Amino acid sequence: MDLTPEQITQGTAIGAVDRLLRGTDPILVKESDSLQRLAELAIETPGCRVISVVDERGRLIGLVPVRLLVNDIFLKIVPEEFLGAIDDVEAALEYAQHIRARVAADVMLGPTSVRLTATVRDAFETMHKARLNGLPIVDEGGRVVSYLDQLELLLVWVRATGRAGLLRPAEADRTESNP
Repeated sequence: MDLTPEQITQGTAIGAVDRLLRGTDPILVKESDSLQRLAELAIETPGCRVISVVDERGRLIGLVPVRLLVNDIFLKIVPEEFLGAIDDVEAALEYAQHIRARVAADVMLGPTSVRLTATVRDAFETMHKARLNGLPIVDEGGRVVSYLDQLELLLVWVRATGRAGLLRPAEADRTESNP
């Protein structure tokens, strides 16, 4: 029996999706790790676009989206590119905060994650609300056990619904129908 897209998103647990994908391992760092270390780890694992900050027990305490890390590093390297965009006190204070940032704790966001029992829909909603491209998957104790990327999740949904044609260019559809 074929499942509807709604049944897939509302009924498929992230644990099932994670077992199918197993493509990208999470990047785990400590609060005291340098921004340079975070950047090096992000380069080594380009499929992981959200870095998990964990405590000594491996429990999630924060996130560093790679896009924020890149912005922060560029602010230090070429600040003149950003100075022209500062037109109010609030923006100036934010810029000053980024210039002082040296370790993960200085740039991390609060913890956001999903559990293996969450559904595909839960994961999409959590990513959307938090404006993240990926999420750590945590166990019952809040320890990071895996990573789920938005594009991987989309690919699972497209394949499961039989809508792979949505990802092909329109020309490919016309060529296949007119051999």
